[in-house]
Amino acid sequence: MSRLSICSWLAVAGLVCGIHASALAGTVQQDVYLNLDNITVAVGPNTSPGTFNNTFSGGTIDKVIDAPSADAEEFHNQTTHIWFTADDPGGGLELVFEFGTDYDITTLHFWNYTAEGFDVDNIDFSFANSLGAEVGTLSIQPDLGSSPGIRAQDIPLAAPLNVRSVTAFLTGSNQQVDFQNIGFTATESVPEPGTFLLLGMTGLLGLRGRSCG
Repeated sequence: MSRLSICSWLAVAGLVCGIHASALAGTVQQDVYLNLDNITVAVGPNTSPGTFNNTFSGGTIDKVIDAPSADAEEFHNQTTHIWFTADDPGGGLELVFEFGTDYDITTLHFWNYTAEGFDVDNIDFSFANSLGAEVGTLSIQPDLGSSPGIRAQDIPLAAPLNVRSVTAFLTGSNQQVDFQNIGFTATESVPEPGTFLLLGMTGLLGLRGRSCG
């Protein structure tokens, strides 16, 4: 290929790269609902001594993140809910949610039990980035769940950003913790479009220096 042809090709490639970057700049990131299809959950090490009455099913607690959507209706039965009893007052259940990639969380969704005495009265959330550093905290006192079909209470968040994992510590009166699901609505964290353009043009300029100088 002649030097002129190479230069012409690089010019076209640079134009395509610029168009692609412009398209990215106009892209609106769609919300994604995080459940067992894209995150994992486990009992955390700070869980208080107690009895896991109905927490595990088949050796896992995936049923805590199995709601198919943020507006799904849950029905309380032995196969769907989480039930933990702490030995001492103030004790609770810790859950650790791992996302596997970075997300900007916009909304928490919580399906609580329908009656006082067994429901979750308080949840302390801690949000961490990919390095394990805390990037935000939140304490909520969730509403009672609706009956008979339980729908999520939605808690909007202005932050945190670039979250890789979430820890939740759930407590309730009478040392009881009973609920259906926890879910998250988020947008995936992506590099700024200008980053793609800068990297692309840097590479093209490097090629131009070698081939068209």
